[in-house]
Amino acid sequence: MRRLLFASLACIWTASAMAEIDYRVKVNTTDHRFEVTMSVPVAAAGPLTVQIPNWAPGAYFQRDGGQSVHDLAVTDASGAALAVTHPDGSTWAIAATAPGTVKLHYWTSTRGGGFGGGGRGPVDESYVQLSGPSVYLYAVDRKKERCKVTFDVPSGWPCLVGLDPTSGPANTFSAPTYDVLADNPMSTGDVKVETYNLRGKTHTIVLEGAGKDMIDKDLILKNCRFVSAAETDFFGGAPYHKYVWHFIVTPHGRGGGGLEHLSSTQITLSSDLTPSSLSLLAHEYFHLWNVKRIRSSVLGPFDYTKLPKTGALWWLEGVTDYYASLLPYRYGAWTRPQFYGEIVQNMRAIQNNPARLTVSANDASLRVGEANGGRGNSNGFQISYYNLGWLAGLCLDTEIRAQTNGKHSLDDVTHALFNECKNDKPGFQEGEIRKLCIKFGGPALGPFYDSVVNQPGEKPIAEQLTKMGLKLDTHDETFTEIGFNAAPSFGGGIGVGGIRGPAAGKLESSDVIKSVNGTSIDGKDMRDAIGAVQTAITGAKVGTPIELVVKRGSADVNVTIIPVSAKRPIHTVVVDPAATPAQKALGEAWLVSKTPSVQ
Repeated sequence: MRRLLFASLACIWTASAMAEIDYRVKVNTTDHRFEVTMSVPVAAAGPLTVQIPNWAPGAYFQRDGGQSVHDLAVTDASGAALAVTHPDGSTWAIAATAPGTVKLHYWTSTRGGGFGGGGRGPVDESYVQLSGPSVYLYAVDRKKERCKVTFDVPSGWPCLVGLDPTSGPANTFSAPTYDVLADNPMSTGDVKVETYNLRGKTHTIVLEGAGKDMIDKDLILKNCRFVSAAETDFFGGAPYHKYVWHFIVTPHGRGGGGLEHLSSTQITLSSDLTPSSLSLLAHEYFHLWNVKRIRSSVLGPFDYTKLPKTGALWWLEGVTDYYASLLPYRYGAWTRPQFYGEIVQNMRAIQNNPARLTVSANDASLRVGEANGGRGNSNGFQISYYNLGWLAGLCLDTEIRAQTNGKHSLDDVTHALFNECKNDKPGFQEGEIRKLCIKFGGPALGPFYDSVVNQPGEKPIAEQLTKMGLKLDTHDETFTEIGFNAAPSFGGGIGVGGIRGPAAGKLESSDVIKSVNGTSIDGKDMRDAIGAVQTAITGAKVGTPIELVVKRGSADVNVTIIPVSAKRPIHTVVVDPAATPAQKALGEAWLVSKTPSVQ
């Protein structure tokens, strides 16, 4: 009898282990909600706890994830209602369940806004873009189990996602874990679709939003294909079965932003494509390796209840940005002056921020969760880990080349990190990048690494360029100093940073701009809000006040900034006429041209 009971229990647990956690997501366009049914197999009686992520991987700011979930109801295998408690904002507890399937039914908004939101399309109702972390609950301690999702979309709408389809019903896809499920956005609606094949793999371009018919489709296809070819050539292959570019296209204007995923990316892009648009594509695609595979150990499997802490965001974001500038040049899309311009642009961004003298690249990464009133951001603590990381990448790359007479470079460090982390291996430990720089560059790279990564202060850009046969030409330029930088905050709205000079003591890094010179931007479309702030900044005159209203905590605060006249150094990168043949050779090897394989 005991033996039979054991066998029966074994069968129950084996069935549970082989079962999938199932999701059914219906897109409701009339009330702008996702209707979600989550089916969880339960092997034995006991409690079940579910949660919604409080942050989205790649966007390092904290949100109250539970605000996106409404009207949660739970039933057991017989259809009987189960009692649910809500102990904290992102957690729901079901006290007792019986063996069988527990079903959870709830709603989330399709108007989440931001890449971590449930969906996109608050103005343009012709499409919906689902972002997993705001839509999918997960069973606590069961995120490693297989998942399946079926999308119910309006008739005639496609279902575009980076997951592998199943052999079951239409629009049904599988994921080996919750992390993979949540890391694959889905687009549907009145969208334009282009495809291309590279190295035997299909790449899908999804164009949605008000500018989808304005963008140059041939150029976006050419740019996507170029980026895929160049970066898969750099790494020697692609780590996915298929790839989806999810583009939300805004009409006209400039700028954009993106969020990386395991086999896709979400990018908001202006229809007016520029060279910087190519760099944005290159940045997000490079994340397929650097962040999604090459990652700090805390970046997967994820703890969705709190922001991760790693000092390596300068590498994961900033060095990604470095390669997003270097590879377009190396593979022929950019000229040398364009690449030199990226050096100058990153230098200027750092020089305009006095925090460079007190905050290192490591600290800007490690302490990002302290920014924005403790909610975090996706830029850095007091100073951008993108700009610091870009310059650190340049410094480390050129120093490794100089120390080894061109035998090794930062490419070797990057490839070694990928070999250590690929195929779902654990992420690297905090000191691993430094160790690999020493491995490929020699013992001198230890203190050099510390000076450009672990210590604040000016970076030796001029000295490093000299080693490559180049030099910085510098002259002073008079300009109107307003004392702060403005940029979209991933926590919502337009934030401020780089506070200095006339804004010092008036603005705080957690402030969010609500109006500028009497023009309210609160609740405006992000593009219009950026435009209003940018107009005030570019039109600023010495002595003429800029009137701001900022949200500081729960209060609105009036702030008056009086612009002043200031001088700043203007740099250009030129060939050093005094360079030695050895320095010139190192520089040519650094900026060598290649032709990517497109097969």
